[in-house]
Amino acid sequence: MSNEGFYLLDRRGRFLYVNAKGHAQMGGYTMEELLSLTVSDICPDVLPERFAENVAALADGPLPLVEAWTRRKDGTMFLVEVSMARLEFAGDVYLFGVACDITERKAAETVRKSLAAQLLHTIERERQRVARELHDDVGQALATIGVLLDAIEISPATVPESVRPALTATRATIAEIAESLARIVREYHPVELLGLGLEDTLRAHAPQFADRHKLALRLTTEPVEGLLTPEQELHVYRIVQEALANAARHARAKSLQVALTRAPDRLVVRVRDDGIGFTPDAPTCGIGLVTMRERAMLMRGELTIESAPGRGTAVQLVLPLAAEQAATEPSRAATPTHGPAEARASTQGALRSDEPAATRPLPAALDLEVFRRMADMSSEAFMLADRDGRFIYVNDCACTLSGFDRGELLTMSVSDINPDFPPPEWREWVVTARGAAPPFETRHWCKDGTLIPVEISAARIERPDEPYFFGVVRDISERKEAEAAQNGFTRRLLHTLEAERQRVARELHDEVGQAIAAVGVLLHTLENTLGSIPQDLQQELAATYATIRQITESVARIVRDYHPADLLALGLEETLRTHARQFAQRHKLTLRLATVSAEGLLSDEHALHVYRIVQEALANVARHACARHVSVRLVRQRRRLVATVRDDGAGFDAACTRAGRLGLVTMRERAALMDAALQVRSTPGRGTEVRLTVAVGAPGIGR
Repeated sequence: MSNEGFYLLDRRGRFLYVNAKGHAQMGGYTMEELLSLTVSDICPDVLPERFAENVAALADGPLPLVEAWTRRKDGTMFLVEVSMARLEFAGDVYLFGVACDITERKAAETVRKSLAAQLLHTIERERQRVARELHDDVGQALATIGVLLDAIEISPATVPESVRPALTATRATIAEIAESLARIVREYHPVELLGLGLEDTLRAHAPQFADRHKLALRLTTEPVEGLLTPEQELHVYRIVQEALANAARHARAKSLQVALTRAPDRLVVRVRDDGIGFTPDAPTCGIGLVTMRERAMLMRGELTIESAPGRGTAVQLVLPLAAEQAATEPSRAATPTHGPAEARASTQGALRSDEPAATRPLPAALDLEVFRRMADMSSEAFMLADRDGRFIYVNDCACTLSGFDRGELLTMSVSDINPDFPPPEWREWVVTARGAAPPFETRHWCKDGTLIPVEISAARIERPDEPYFFGVVRDISERKEAEAAQNGFTRRLLHTLEAERQRVARELHDEVGQAIAAVGVLLHTLENTLGSIPQDLQQELAATYATIRQITESVARIVRDYHPADLLALGLEETLRTHARQFAQRHKLTLRLATVSAEGLLSDEHALHVYRIVQEALANVARHACARHVSVRLVRQRRRLVATVRDDGAGFDAACTRAGRLGLVTMRERAALMDAALQVRSTPGRGTEVRLTVAVGAPGIGR
């Protein structure tokens, strides 16, 4: 009935007992075949010598849980988590093992890591895109302004004295903008990591950060060249960068400590501030902490955050450097599949032919001891009740699960701990129960008053005197939390992307946009004195002013693209029309635009999803399509709102295109969050159409 495999072995690793679940895990073998094998026959990594070492080590107490690859009869491999205990009986040594198939858990972890990697890769791509646009659109324009101002200043005698203060201030502000721009580009796309490595990049970034925020810095680093992959170096750098950013945003600190140290088996990164700190119950799920934890998880690192009010905050990352202890799948080609006879031969004489048969009956006392040890080693609760629901046996896990001790549980009944089985329900179940029941989910009360979700496998056991009811109870709290986290990951991914984009927009507005506005004021002062400036310099000044306007428009566009505040002010239709026109103009495309009002049809969140899907579809047109024309439509069709983006570009073979492209991934995830339908149709040479259909509340007429 248990979901775990139970195994009894002799001192040489021969199977003496396997329960039904263990037999099912080993699919393909008959029970007779299993009882003719040893652990080494089915676990390629557990050679007889290693098994003997484990037997000896178990004499000193239980060993930690281990993961081991196990081979089925057909040669396929699956991963199990094993706990072992040593039993000594009548002068002989036996080993009892509990094995849990963790294939699904590992698959879920792989999916989560893949999603986390997509999230972080998308964020990096967004940052690189901003860095590239700032460099191309703003950086080059600033260089042009520098040349124009040089041309004005090259003839100081012809520049009126009244204009000089404004000209000098303009030049100084332009220099500040260039410095801020270079820093933002460098932070968003740290190319130094490739050239200088992690240590030197941190040594450059940390002092600049401390100087900018007027913080005292204590910096300690050690060489780490060759210890990390480029991807890991980027993750470590981003974690430090985020920890420093949090110190600037929230800590009100006066000093910082940044340390990068190494030991033979690990690398340790620590960022500590002396700021205001926060309480343990403070929210710790902001975008920065989310991405820091995801980065640590992808590196199999341990991230800890320690803080207390008035005592600052410490962020520490411990990254293992030694070979991972977790099991890695053995080469299947190097380990041929064999049947029981060949498997017995593969032990290379470890067992003598004159030894007793592995299937011999166990002594009754050993049989009882095995059951007790099996029950208490299991991670599942075993509970035996009589016809009145009173418990007459519980194992250690049942006590751990409920918080009651064994004596307390043996005075209670099923109805005392299960709100779904009050006495009438229990009596009805006793009458109808026959044999083993399918597993079902229910709830259990704990001693502290909490109600936890559990899954139960139950069976009626007929005895001559009266029936008994045996249940295997599994705490599924973690499973439920994992399911909730998995279901919420898409929403969190998109929320994180939006938060990152808002942060980009805010930094550009605060650090570049406002400075450019100041330059505009200064240049306006100069323009008002054009009459006193020579004619040849007036043209240079006018060109400078025009370039500033160009920079202002570029920054405003980037800010608008990353944080479309117009959605709240103007609504979805007008925001889409504005974006589509500007996009077509910027990329020299002929635009066909048809929209209707969506006012009152969508929530703000859904309107943002629709806008982002259209925005991503247009971005793909610019990146890949080589198109001349693009069509953007937003129409009503009865109870549906349909957004369509179509181009006449190169198209692609949808059957051969990588489905995991990040833009398409986020588009599909946004559509799923709205229960909307997203279709992407394309043919090589005939363009691409992206069509989003969203259900809305009331019927309407499209136009």
